[in-house]
Amino acid sequence: MVMRGIGLGIAVALVAGPASARMVTTVGVPTPVVQTTGGPIQGYQLGGINFFLGVPYAAPPVGSLRWVAPTPPSFQGATRQTVAFGNFCPQGLSQLSPGGGSEDCLYLNVEGPASATQGSKLPVMVWIHGGGLTTGSGQEYNGTSLIQGGNVIFVSLNYRLGLLGFMGHPALAAEDTVHHSSGNYGMLDQQAALAWVRANIANFGGDPNNLTIFGESAGGQSVITQLYSPLTGKLKAAIIESGAYARTYPTQAEAQSQGTSLATTFGCTDQTAACLRTIPAAALVVAGGSDDTGSSSVIAPNVDGWMLTQQPFQAFAAGNFQHIPIIDGSNHDEYRLFVSENDLLNAIGGHPGGYTAADYIALVQGLAGSFAPQVLAEYPLSKYPSPNYAVAAVGTDYAFSCGALLLDALMSQYTSVYAYEFNDINPPNIFLPPDPFMTSIGDSHAIELPYLFPTYRNVTLNLGPAAFTLPQQYLGGGMRAAWTSLARYGRPLNPRGGAWGKYSVAAHAFASFVAPSNGTETGFYTDHKCNFWGPALLSEAGLPPETQY
Repeated sequence: MVMRGIGLGIAVALVAGPASARMVTTVGVPTPVVQTTGGPIQGYQLGGINFFLGVPYAAPPVGSLRWVAPTPPSFQGATRQTVAFGNFCPQGLSQLSPGGGSEDCLYLNVEGPASATQGSKLPVMVWIHGGGLTTGSGQEYNGTSLIQGGNVIFVSLNYRLGLLGFMGHPALAAEDTVHHSSGNYGMLDQQAALAWVRANIANFGGDPNNLTIFGESAGGQSVITQLYSPLTGKLKAAIIESGAYARTYPTQAEAQSQGTSLATTFGCTDQTAACLRTIPAAALVVAGGSDDTGSSSVIAPNVDGWMLTQQPFQAFAAGNFQHIPIIDGSNHDEYRLFVSENDLLNAIGGHPGGYTAADYIALVQGLAGSFAPQVLAEYPLSKYPSPNYAVAAVGTDYAFSCGALLLDALMSQYTSVYAYEFNDINPPNIFLPPDPFMTSIGDSHAIELPYLFPTYRNVTLNLGPAAFTLPQQYLGGGMRAAWTSLARYGRPLNPRGGAWGKYSVAAHAFASFVAPSNGTETGFYTDHKCNFWGPALLSEAGLPPETQY
């Protein structure tokens, strides 16, 4: 059977990492001028870190360049002052995102030690933000702690979101006379940013031959996509945080069919690219938003025969991906974030309350169809404090945990995989206000982000930075050391010191991230009922039922 995705809340295909705004204070001294392929730029230096913010890596995708693969920016002869973030890409207002943005948004940010020179050849870590491919920006993430602890160059970037980044349509595909592709613009943006980094990062002190990409949620999904896209270019390592929730992508035909329907909705009955480009960006944001806006649009990469030639898990099963060291992990109670978010949205809408028993049964029936009785038997309400926690358990195990386990098994046949689970059950919550119907979201989706980025703030709700206990500070430092050691050495340190063993199907051993102590976790497979979910996941991914994981 093929599972249908989780509704009655945030759709699994649109899982979002919280968006925030990062304030920048340009109090410091100018950096030396750095030459780039787009012209000379100058940033600022503060606290021993060089900041180059709002660097254009592609031409603004506006006017005739909307829904076109990214093209190089115009060369600027005069020195560009890169001391403020560029525009973020258009996105909707929600409790986690300030909304707004501009189509002129293809900018990246470079941060690194002020002591770095052209000969330093430091490892380069390129962060791809999450947000369900509908929200977020690179400016949310400050790489200072990673730089100070790991002596690396940190790059963050924006990429086109929502329908502006992922709308397929026959007229757009017809404009691509070589590849006949449409709808993968956001992923092509990420690849253009990586190409810019390779061409320019040596002048910032980085090693263009040592690129690690990492991301969370839709950023993790993006890492997975870039690992198997034939257009990505050579990488040295990769880190996937909570990204293995999408086992299949739409085909190009499916993406074009959705685009055709949307064009009609917008009044473009002639189905021309010219008409599509007259649609206001704000209208496209609403039509391509998450379930918060009532949209049913699927925002995802598509298998177009060019940027992607296979379904993701089928590609990994066949070994058609970059065989580089990979960290892959998830959080123990991923879906609690979305359950609590649903409660908040209900309260805002004037209908406060958590999931009811009837809601839970309806959700499972919508998810599993004829398989629903088995799911309800495996996850009886009597085992949980409330239906909220039952929904969270089903969503976590099916959408995140067992998908990550299957991906680990597929990748480990060909390369070194280092699996983890984030298990700190009392982390600071800077993503949502207290929820009377779910008293603790615990180690849920995105909760690890402040451990990697201690200055991370949710400005929309005025939450953060996170207040950590001393053991949690040690855990965060250990995670940052693990991430940067993978970039530097091709193998990660265990956050509590010592070796971090490679994942194998025989052992199912995971590194367990928890304060005050960590260890090796061997109960992941049974804890998340992955044997139960196996047939559904394999069917959904289009893999043989005998696939071992």
